[in-house]
Amino acid sequence: MVSKLLVFGGNGFLGRRICQEAVKNGFQVMSLSRSGRPPRPQSLQDKEWIGEVQWEAADVFDPLSYNRHLRDATDVVHSLGILLEDESYKVKVRNPLNKSFDLKSLIPSFGSNPLDKKNPNFTYERMNKESALILAQAFRQTLSSNESKRAEMPTFTYISADKGFPLIPKGYINSKRQAEAELMHYEDFFRPILVRPGFMFDEYKTSSDARSYVHNGLELLNCGNRVLLRNKLHFVNELIRPTISTQQVSRNIISKIRDPSFSGIVSLESMLSMN
Repeated sequence: MVSKLLVFGGNGFLGRRICQEAVKNGFQVMSLSRSGRPPRPQSLQDKEWIGEVQWEAADVFDPLSYNRHLRDATDVVHSLGILLEDESYKVKVRNPLNKSFDLKSLIPSFGSNPLDKKNPNFTYERMNKESALILAQAFRQTLSSNESKRAEMPTFTYISADKGFPLIPKGYINSKRQAEAELMHYEDFFRPILVRPGFMFDEYKTSSDARSYVHNGLELLNCGNRVLLRNKLHFVNELIRPTISTQQVSRNIISKIRDPSFSGIVSLESMLSMN
């Protein structure tokens, strides 16, 4: 039986690489997102695997929009979430760098204009926690109502985070940890796989944008910690964390999905140690 993987947010920065790795490993793959559109290919290789994925539109907060897809799914990935409660930051991160770029523009401001209209769903509580729990509950109900027995325990993968980031509100990491704790309660229905990557970059990204700017800065700090301090100071190691590529994270996710004995946390260190 071919495993069917549903990736919520499959056209996103990490989600697209999860889809790519799943196709490579013989999964039947479906991406679900608000737009239902595939990502823009960055290479000829991208065009090949993108054509193998089924791209569908759905609203994670509305199970009626995707329940039919859950019925024959063996594995589900929740690759949704936000770093800041400001919708504009994702556009700023993706845009090419120019002379007017200011890193401070990515830092959240303390205090906001009460007249500004904000998306009520664009909060840590809704995007990082509730969206995952709504999806997990929908998957559990589908599994409970499905009378056919499965050869292996289904999986539910949640993209969490390694640590909080300096200058990022604590609500970010708190919402991730709260979601993790709730998802572990579903162990009788599926294997929870809780993935904790650090700052991510794409190995095939060629253009310069805000993400590459931050990545280069973090790599410089990591190099200094490794060469000058030899990673011997615990508090420095906790503050300056290694970066990891979306490709490495995706390989680890598919590996853990295929391992019927695994459930629980996938740490940043364990992902970096995997070849």
